[in-house]
Amino acid sequence: MAGGQVQAHDKTEAALRDAGWRVCDLQDLDLGVGGVAVRASHPTAGESRVYLLYVDHDLVGLIAAGEESSDPSMLLAQADELAAPLANRKSSRAWLGRPLPFRYGTNGHAWRFRNVLDAEHLDGTTATDGPVGGARSRIVFAPARPATVARWKREALRRPTAPSLQARLRQLRTIPSDPKRQLRQAQRRAVEGLERSLAQGDQRALIQMATGAGKTYTVVQASHRLLKYAGAHRVLFLVDRNNLGTQAFREYHGFIPAGAHSPLHQDFPLKHLSGSQAGLADSDKIVISTIQRLWCKLSGQPLPDSDDDPEAERFEAGGIGGLTTPVPEIRYSPELPPDYFDFIVVDECHRSIYGTWRPVLEYFDARIVGLTATPIGPTFAFFDDNLVSQYAYEEAVADKVNVDYDVYEISTRITREGSMIPATTTTVDADGTVEQLNTVLAHIDRMTRKQHWQQQDEDDPYGPTELNERVESTSQIRTVVQTFKDKLFTEIFPPHRSPETAEVIHERHIVPKTLIFAANDRHADAIVEQVRQVWNAGDDFCKKITSRASRPDKTIRDFRNSPETRIAVTVDMIATGTDIPALECLVFMRDIRTWSYFEQMKGRGARSITQENLRKVTEDAVCKDRFVIVDTVGVTKHPMVDARPLVRDGLPDELSLERLLKACEEGRRLTLDAAATLAGRLTRLGHRLDVEQLAEIEKHAGGRRLTELVADLIQATDPDRLAAEEPEDSVRASTTTDSVLADAVRPFIERAALREALFKAAKQTWVKIDHLSQDGGVITQGATDELRAERTIRDWRAYMAEQRDQFADLRIVFQERRPLGEVRSKLDEVLGLVKPPQRPWTKEQIWKAYVDFGIARGRRRRGAGWPEFLSILRYELGIDGGEFRPYRETVELRFREWIARQGSAGVTFTDEQQEWLRRVADVVAKSATVSLDSLEQDAECRDAGGWPGFAQTFADSTLAPDTLLEDLDRELGA
Repeated sequence: MAGGQVQAHDKTEAALRDAGWRVCDLQDLDLGVGGVAVRASHPTAGESRVYLLYVDHDLVGLIAAGEESSDPSMLLAQADELAAPLANRKSSRAWLGRPLPFRYGTNGHAWRFRNVLDAEHLDGTTATDGPVGGARSRIVFAPARPATVARWKREALRRPTAPSLQARLRQLRTIPSDPKRQLRQAQRRAVEGLERSLAQGDQRALIQMATGAGKTYTVVQASHRLLKYAGAHRVLFLVDRNNLGTQAFREYHGFIPAGAHSPLHQDFPLKHLSGSQAGLADSDKIVISTIQRLWCKLSGQPLPDSDDDPEAERFEAGGIGGLTTPVPEIRYSPELPPDYFDFIVVDECHRSIYGTWRPVLEYFDARIVGLTATPIGPTFAFFDDNLVSQYAYEEAVADKVNVDYDVYEISTRITREGSMIPATTTTVDADGTVEQLNTVLAHIDRMTRKQHWQQQDEDDPYGPTELNERVESTSQIRTVVQTFKDKLFTEIFPPHRSPETAEVIHERHIVPKTLIFAANDRHADAIVEQVRQVWNAGDDFCKKITSRASRPDKTIRDFRNSPETRIAVTVDMIATGTDIPALECLVFMRDIRTWSYFEQMKGRGARSITQENLRKVTEDAVCKDRFVIVDTVGVTKHPMVDARPLVRDGLPDELSLERLLKACEEGRRLTLDAAATLAGRLTRLGHRLDVEQLAEIEKHAGGRRLTELVADLIQATDPDRLAAEEPEDSVRASTTTDSVLADAVRPFIERAALREALFKAAKQTWVKIDHLSQDGGVITQGATDELRAERTIRDWRAYMAEQRDQFADLRIVFQERRPLGEVRSKLDEVLGLVKPPQRPWTKEQIWKAYVDFGIARGRRRRGAGWPEFLSILRYELGIDGGEFRPYRETVELRFREWIARQGSAGVTFTDEQQEWLRRVADVVAKSATVSLDSLEQDAECRDAGGWPGFAQTFADSTLAPDTLLEDLDRELGA
């Protein structure tokens, strides 16, 4: 047998032993020992080796194993051909006397598996609802364990017409009626879409739901159905941050299925993997874990001791991972074998799963379900473009699942233009003596917070992009925070006024729950300090929540639930995924250029909350019908890009540089991507170093400057240069690339002192504190969003143009003064296409756009109803002469005309009757209609006696009171 075949068979048998199979020759067969893989031969097997798989004394499967260069698909086809003949030869042992159902093809490296029960009944007949052409094969990391195969056998015997998980997925019953409305319509659509996808054999499925729309609750429902009705063995809910795991645990733990009397976890035990000693039991049916923890278990890396330890938080943030290779090394784990999970739900799947952590997902033989509010290109690619359900933010707002938002801008001079730190400052003594003093600035070490003072040798201008990176302006931070405080209760959250009288009916004094996004950890510290000073508040009022903060999970709970903590400052840690429904204000003091990340951050404020729960933490809140983005850096103005997945590292760049330098120290060859990353890290580091630090690096680099070292790395990794070389063959190309790359990396490998100097410089990167520049030139803009308004109005007008005939009919309805009931009937017909997801508009959204764009200038922006919407329609249909006329003015004009006509007809009214008529006109102005019920519901009419009072007042009128009310409804309304 050739050496390649021997090596391939050795790998095959090693994989079998890892999975718990006893590998032996036929003469050594002992069926009393667990699962047995027996080396066998068959005339048609050719060069391949065949292994027969016995479980519980039954022959149930086979493996066709070839040499390393063999195609596993071809080997599997060979196993398919041998399944029936071998079952016939071993008929006394073949399970149920049928062709062996569990089949593998492998070259020792890759395994392909097919379970023919996915398409057949246990009696061998073809399932009518099965896939065309038989069961679909798939790549697996390793063969299934004997215990798993034994479970497959038991499950098949229990349900002969649905003998596999895939067959049971096809037979999932429809979601029953939901009298308790456990599922919103969008959630129901998501579960149904997922189940349809799983039923047709898709291995990956993507659910897109707006932030705050209940993604986790949706998959809790789906998990229950998969476990109970499809007979799934185990479900994994995967996160990339520990606090998201805690949040998911609460959602699963509190779930009581419809019609059940006990929570889900009592029937299907729930396990949250946390702590270094955390283990799994076979009885655990729902497992929650971070993807990083699973990687540790699959790669042999140590786990942190405690989830409350800051080091643990940094670990969960991605501080452990591959370096010179793009993926971590995964090996077979007896504790977590590949067949351990049937389903994996990946939360926030727009980040982390496509690069470093992807092998963790592909290790398991499980169907993968992704959850995200912001799918991007790589998301769709990973999930094979299989979007099974879509529920956009606009739809969630239209359904009142989420709340809409406003934008309030704060811009300062330094934010817009930057500033300059002068080398000298001028002072004038009391006697008029002018003196030039050298500038001395504080420098703060990013890592240790150590401070030292250093003389400024020359003027140092800095631009807006360097703010909070190289230079921190105390005045800029204070000015932004002070302006936010000054405008909070006057413009950002102005007093609530009565729509009718404009009188203040509610004024707030408690700072709404506010989340501030900082540029980095040091910037967050400075913001926290300024917030506490500006508000003259204690430590509980404003807290930092970052991976470096003490006990961040506890701080998140305090911010969510405690009335004392009003403001939190974060960098990335709670920028996505974390639920804090009472949040009413997001302050951006860092810029974001990536669309998906901004949408995730914006989503922190979108969650709805009941008035009762909101008032538990914000006592003077009226209700949460919106949240406000306070934009201090222009983040809402510039275009966003759809970048690659957001991988939150939560760590300073110098630690990533440390890992790269460590690889050089160990003599490992960097990949092109790793070398390019090293060049980027060193470039960013160079911008932050002073002359002394750069000189120290040059000394240990053999007289070469840092910029020269970086230039070599950039040249070595430049794709244009590599493409231009056009080598004669791929071997030469590889050699050329390796040679250039090796020369560029050599100084970092051979010079330990250089690595030490770079590492030391990274650890001691100083941030200049500009305490001299005084900020000012504050520009604020009220809570409007003119661009969004313009887009909404443009789309609305385009829709009206599409439906011009129907809107022409609507104009006739208006001109004929038909009651609101008839108008609404026609509107329902005309607006029938205005449904999610095509045009997720609401009356409130359209009205707000007309106010923000200045057409309905000066009108209240919130709480719009039919009167406001009707005034928009009349304006767009040209009924009021092309001018925008508030609905109240229309009603008042109609009322005067009606009174005049009554006078011309000789009808007069007493003072009491005129008062009642004005009350009725007011009701119409507020609701576009009037009825007997509305006279009882309106406070002013109710105080005057309601419908009985109206009827008594007009008892002697020419028209009967009910007829008079109908006449007023027709003449004044709609």
